[in-house]
Amino acid sequence: METVCGTVTTQSLLLAMQQRNLVYNYDFRYYSNKVVIGNDVTYNSPDGWIYLDPGRNGKIGFDPASNTCIITKSEDNSPMRFAQALHEFPRWQSVLAGKEVTAKAILNIPSGAEVTFSLTDGTDACTMSRKGSGLTEMVVHLVINPKSTAVLLTVGCATPFARIAIYSICANVGEVALDSLPCTVQGIIGERKQYIATDNPPAEELSLCNPATELGPDFSRLNSVINGRFGTGTNKRSLLPDMRGYFSRAWDHGAGTDPDAGQRKPLGGTIKGDNVGTLEEDEFLKHDHQLLFSTDKPILTGKEGSATIINTSNTSNTKPAGGKETRPKNLAELFTIKWA
Repeated sequence: METVCGTVTTQSLLLAMQQRNLVYNYDFRYYSNKVVIGNDVTYNSPDGWIYLDPGRNGKIGFDPASNTCIITKSEDNSPMRFAQALHEFPRWQSVLAGKEVTAKAILNIPSGAEVTFSLTDGTDACTMSRKGSGLTEMVVHLVINPKSTAVLLTVGCATPFARIAIYSICANVGEVALDSLPCTVQGIIGERKQYIATDNPPAEELSLCNPATELGPDFSRLNSVINGRFGTGTNKRSLLPDMRGYFSRAWDHGAGTDPDAGQRKPLGGTIKGDNVGTLEEDEFLKHDHQLLFSTDKPILTGKEGSATIINTSNTSNTKPAGGKETRPKNLAELFTIKWA
C-alpha cells in the first residue's frame, strides 16, 4: 500500500531518490566564461546552458547575493530561450527511453511578464506557462519517446525588459523532481585529464591528441564551456585544441615567471597574451659562450713564415651537435577533455 504525502506517494519519492539529476550546473555555480576586469565582473552564460535572445540589449548574468541566474529580456517581443540538452551523456537512450522525466524550475517572474517552461524530446512535449507570479515553482512531466533523438529543457520568455531570476532547475527520471540528487555528469565539464596506459579516451571524454576537430551538435554543454576559445568550425561550433606533442605550463597570470607571457599566441582562436589556452613556441634563454685565450704561450714555433691563425672565410668554427629539439626527459600521455 502506498503512503500519500500531498500529491507524491512514498513509492514515487523512493524511486526518484535513486535517480540522478539530468541537469548539469543546476544551481548556476560554474561560469567558465566569466570576465573579471578590476572590480567589474561579467558572468555571461552559465556552463552547460544555451542562451539565445535575438533582440536588442538582452543579457544574462549572475547575482552572487541571491545565487541566482539573472536573465534580462531584450527590448522587443522576440523569443528568448534558455535551454539545456539533457541527453548529452553516453547511452542516454537506455536510461531515458520510455521513462517519465520530471523537471522543476524555481524562479522569480516579475509582474507583467510571462514565462514558459518546457520539456521536449523532438516528438512529444510538455509545456506550462506562468504570468507575473513572483517566486514560483514550475513543474513539467514527459514520457520520453523511444524514437527520440534529443531531450531538451527550456525556459522561454517574450516579454520586453522582463528580469527573470532563476534559482535552480533540476530534472530526473520519476514522477517527482529532486534538486538534492547527484548529477549524471560526475565532475566538471571541460576538465582536462591524462592517461598513461591507454590510447583511447573514456566514453565521457574526448581526445585532445588529434587534429583540431569541430564539436558535433550533441556536445552543446562542452561547447558552452570552450565557447570558441580555440576557434570555431564551419558550423560555428567550438574546435577542440590540438595538443599533440605539447607540454603544459601553469598560467602566469601576471606573476612574471613567464617573462614572455604577453607575447603568447592563440592556439587556433583569437585569445592571446597572458591567458589560459595560449601557446609559446620553442625558445632558448639568452646567453653568452665564453672563449678562453692564453697570453703567455707562444703561438708559433720554428722558422719564420706565414701561417693562418683564424680562418676568416668561416662564420663558425663549431660543428652541429645534439638532436632535433631541446627537451627534458618525458613520458607520452593521452590528454582528454570531459564532455559528460
